[in-house]
Amino acid sequence: MTQLLLSNFAPMLLGAQLILTLVLVKGDICPGQRGRVHKMLPAIGILWLAVASLKIEAFMVVFAVFYFFSQVQTKKTRDEGPLWVMYLANGLAFAYVAITVGEQSNWANSAGVIVSVFLLGASFAHVLLTIARTRLQAFHRILPVSGVVSAMLMALVVLAQSTTIDVEAAEAATQAILLSLGLLISGVIVWSTHMFSQKEVNKVQLSIALLLLLSSATIQTGIGLNLM
Repeated sequence: MTQLLLSNFAPMLLGAQLILTLVLVKGDICPGQRGRVHKMLPAIGILWLAVASLKIEAFMVVFAVFYFFSQVQTKKTRDEGPLWVMYLANGLAFAYVAITVGEQSNWANSAGVIVSVFLLGASFAHVLLTIARTRLQAFHRILPVSGVVSAMLMALVVLAQSTTIDVEAAEAATQAILLSLGLLISGVIVWSTHMFSQKEVNKVQLSIALLLLLSSATIQTGIGLNLM
């Protein structure tokens, strides 16, 4: 189960890195917000370190992320630091995920990894940006909406997985498929709660949503392996 969970970290971290990079490069953020976003980078590096327990190649991403973190300030700063290192970390993460996509046994599993970049990546980035107390209010709408769209695509992927095998195997996996879809829907609902309740988004809500989505993805990965 741990390996199944860790296998979903790579696409999640790639998506989160791309969003954080976009915030650092294009976001209208003040020096205080920039420093707080920089503080979130060790979390990404540590999770990549966990991924390295599966494949040693992930250490390259760990090194790039922590090197960039060592070159920037975590207090109020306008200094962007060596962004080329962050671009390098993103490129290495992209290469790692691309290899993972190519290693999948069928197109449905490959599609699941790709969709996870957008679904899990947006969810994790939203958690980090909220903890960093960024004032980029548009992200509180854009990220959940992108999550809803990605969840719809992921649901199609789960259903596509069930069509790639015989009837008996599909029946045996029915309970797991329904559980995965249930967790997926629950995660998106929790993630989007603030948009319907008009309440301020909070890190507890987003963390619960991320856990639900990760649980769904982990079960889906297990389904994909069992149906190979």
